[in-house]
Amino acid sequence: MKTFNLPDLGEGLPDAEIVRWLVKEGDTVTLDQPMVEMETAKAVVEVPSPFSGVITRLLGKPGDVIDVGAVLVEFDGDTSSSTPIASTPKPASEPAASAAVQPAPAAGPQEIFKLPDLGEGLPDAEIVRWLVSEGDSLTLDQPMVEMETAKAVVEVPSPHAGVVARLHGAPGDVIEVGAPLVTFGTAGAATPAASEQVAQSEADEPEKQGDAGTVVGAVQVGNQVVAESASAVVKALAKKLKVDLTKVIGTGKDGNITQADVKQAKKDGKLLNASAEQTQVLANAAVNAVVDDANPLNYKASPAVRSYAREQGVALSQCIATGKKGSITKADIDQAARQPAGQRASAPAAAVDRATTGLPSVQVSVEPQTVRGVRRAMAMGMAKSHATVVPTTLMEDADITAWPKQDSLARYVRALVYACKIEPALNCWFDGEKFERLVHPAVHVGLAVDSPDGLYVPVIFDADKKNPLQVRERVQELREKIETKSLKQEDQQGATITLSNYGSIAGRYGTPVVSPPQVAILGTGRFRNELKLTANGISQRKILPLSLTFDHRACTGGEAARFLSAVIEDLQKPQ
Repeated sequence: MKTFNLPDLGEGLPDAEIVRWLVKEGDTVTLDQPMVEMETAKAVVEVPSPFSGVITRLLGKPGDVIDVGAVLVEFDGDTSSSTPIASTPKPASEPAASAAVQPAPAAGPQEIFKLPDLGEGLPDAEIVRWLVSEGDSLTLDQPMVEMETAKAVVEVPSPHAGVVARLHGAPGDVIEVGAPLVTFGTAGAATPAASEQVAQSEADEPEKQGDAGTVVGAVQVGNQVVAESASAVVKALAKKLKVDLTKVIGTGKDGNITQADVKQAKKDGKLLNASAEQTQVLANAAVNAVVDDANPLNYKASPAVRSYAREQGVALSQCIATGKKGSITKADIDQAARQPAGQRASAPAAAVDRATTGLPSVQVSVEPQTVRGVRRAMAMGMAKSHATVVPTTLMEDADITAWPKQDSLARYVRALVYACKIEPALNCWFDGEKFERLVHPAVHVGLAVDSPDGLYVPVIFDADKKNPLQVRERVQELREKIETKSLKQEDQQGATITLSNYGSIAGRYGTPVVSPPQVAILGTGRFRNELKLTANGISQRKILPLSLTFDHRACTGGEAARFLSAVIEDLQKPQ
């Protein structure tokens, strides 16, 4: 029997709630098969199986809260997540030594830890930086590496206690889910009992190990900003237990607040009151501390600016951002450095104001910037399209003067559906290697959505079966998922044709890019009022510019023209 403990789900939180089991006891599961949906404080994520085998026991039921590191599933059978490198067997003729005198083997079996799904539903992640080195001895759940997905930078913890034999990859490398990440040596295959003992010893003596990944931040309390020094896990625990960290005295290394401090404060039923001297110590720590700039989600600043801030001993939280879209510049660092330590800004109003505008946050820097996450996926998709698609664009106008006040996006989707029924050749997928096309009976509309992180194209499934209200509800759902970074991979797959409403920002006509294996994308431009000569004389008309790009390998010009004509026909209807 082998146990699987709940890993850190990439949120830095101490526990997660079971939403629903996707398997049951007695089921045979394969490697990476989703087993359970767990809800953290930020999202609902699927936890995959780390082994192939038979489930003998599920620890918990929907609604139960499971601590990170606690047993979640027990397995029996072929519980292998990878092919172990076996130690050299002894010859059959050699007698076995007694257990009392048998020496330890020189080189025991190794175990390969593969990159798990980090709760994002994405196929890969990029190494930001290693937190351990080859030869290091790790404890259960000790952070090993920071990985960047399309949505966040997350820490991947060690699945057990052991010795690091090999690190697979260097910072900047992209590792696919299921590919080797860390190889553990002889001590890597810790037993469940040993892992539990390590976890228990860590819980009993948290002050001895310190707070790995500690960040220094500031918590707003009324009109006063009080410094706090605590890890993300401690902060999450305090939030869960409703403990005010600003009134807790840390007993950990360098005065850091530990989980034990938070639990003790809750157990006592009252918060510790810091003395005037201790308050001054905390205030000084806030002035002199430099925030952890490794996480690019903390503040809007380029890598070069972050490095410069560390050199100058200035915390990004002490800077008033004057750069584009609320980004912090080197000039802002210099300005903060010139201020007396006690007078530096602690919560820059300008930065907060810009952060709440909803405008995209672009890091402005003369230094090269690595394209990651959603932007990297977008770049790869555009490159694939450029290399494989033979694009041709038709442009025309639709007269929508007769429209009453209504949801224009829902009308665009309806017109696409109508045109797909009139000319289905553009609602298809094309395989350029096999020269095969698949014409779809259903219409699944991909919707290009601009965001600060890059371009998302989530899907309105079965758009041909939805009314305008249902379309709007689906669009709103997708936008909320993008804003909360909870959009799953399945939300972005399966589109049969795409809509790009760039006119909601600016632009009349364009050459939208087809996303293979799709063969068409419709771009809707910005409305304009135009004087036109009609049978009743000159009148002012409301005009909608349209741009249809199609893959000329899969569609003829006539098919594309008939499709665009059908779109215009539906758009020009009053209702």
